Amino acid sequence: MAKHIVVAPREATLCTGCGSCEVVCALTHDGVVSPSYKRISVQLDRGDRMLHRIYTCQQCDDHPCYDACPKQGEAMCIDENGIVYVVSEECIGCGLCKQACPYEPARIHIARRIGSKKRVAVKCDMGRTRPEGPACVEHCQAVCLGVSGEPGPWEAALAEMAKAAEAMAAAQMEGAE
Repeated sequence: MAKHIVVAPREATLCTGCGSCEVVCALTHDGVVSPSYKRISVQLDRGDRMLHRIYTCQQCDDHPCYDACPKQGEAMCIDENGIVYVVSEECIGCGLCKQACPYEPARIHIARRIGSKKRVAVKCDMGRTRPEGPACVEHCQAVCLGVSGEPGPWEAALAEMAKAAEAMAAAQMEGAE
């Protein structure tokens, strides 16, 4: 599977629901702050648990969105790293890619192009043109986003917690003797 955005394990850190990932995504890609142009979505848990969910394209191995596109290779493309991305100037906004997405909710949405009535598909492209990688990962305030196959920013915290737990267990064993 191509690289995709991953969420930290709950024992390391939790999404606060701040939406900064959505804002920075839209700003980085389209220069605007608008829910229509974000490529990552935070679903807020309105209950008392505050366990928010983060949804973004999982960059499927079989690329059903790409296969469904009538303009394969022009509007919906796959780069050398297996990342499926949309060329908005070529997209006709038919929505077949969204219908083909196997996830619920779909990880692709259809939006109007800025300054136009033309509709286009919008999906995560892993910040493929940014040397720093996805802007959502770089700017996540809670440090709960990462890239699959790479050490997450929370790895050091988990290692420290494991080391502290081992030290506590060792101290309890010594005290029991």
